Amino acid sequence: MTLLIAEDNEAQRSYLRALLEREFPAHLPVVECANGDDAVRQTLLARPSLCILDIQMPNLSGVKAARAIWREHATTRIIFWTQFPHEIYINEIRKIVRSVSPPPTYGFIHKNNPESRLLRFIAAVLEDGADMIDPAFRDSFKRPLLTEFEAEALYYLALGLSNWAIARRTCLTMRGVESRLATLYEKLFNVASEGTPAEAYDKLAFNPRTRAFCEALRRGLINVEDLEHAAAELETWTTRDRARFLSESKS
Repeated sequence: MTLLIAEDNEAQRSYLRALLEREFPAHLPVVECANGDDAVRQTLLARPSLCILDIQMPNLSGVKAARAIWREHATTRIIFWTQFPHEIYINEIRKIVRSVSPPPTYGFIHKNNPESRLLRFIAAVLEDGADMIDPAFRDSFKRPLLTEFEAEALYYLALGLSNWAIARRTCLTMRGVESRLATLYEKLFNVASEGTPAEAYDKLAFNPRTRAFCEALRRGLINVEDLEHAAAELETWTTRDRARFLSESKS
């Protein structure tokens, strides 16, 4: 039997190793990795009973590493141990779990939890095959999943794209974009005023695009690094699409 730790912080990796060696001697040895790429390689070689993955790591995130691991070995048990429990990661983890057959066993816990709770999580996932979610984030795991378009659209809204530009960027019709954005707003806003006396007022009082961006920031559905990447991609695309638009206008 083998246990695997993927954590780029050396002190936290050493802490986890000492904890596993002390509390779970029947499952040793422990394999250590400092990035996601190495975690995938070592998992495919060692076939550990359990992987404990940090979410944010160099080269390959813990979420993407889990996708690669479960693609090859769906029975691998994984605990996501993180300092950044943003919903963007939770949304992706849930989508990956739904795409794997049979559904994999996993856990999700914040690093700030006391050692006693961490040990209970590890034992439940490793020895009982139970899915374990940190109580602080159970509501996030119950919220409606965002589709690929909806997750991507949050960045388009943040960068100021109009529905017309989003339609050109995604090769959808304007009506298709409007319909999908309406569904996104319904998922993000807890209270919908449609069909109530407040509907007319809310349509005048609120800008749903700005409100969606604010909610995405609050819940961690977008992050600065990905926003910067999206901005760079958009600049490249806009240069090409502007030339295309001018060409179309002359036709």
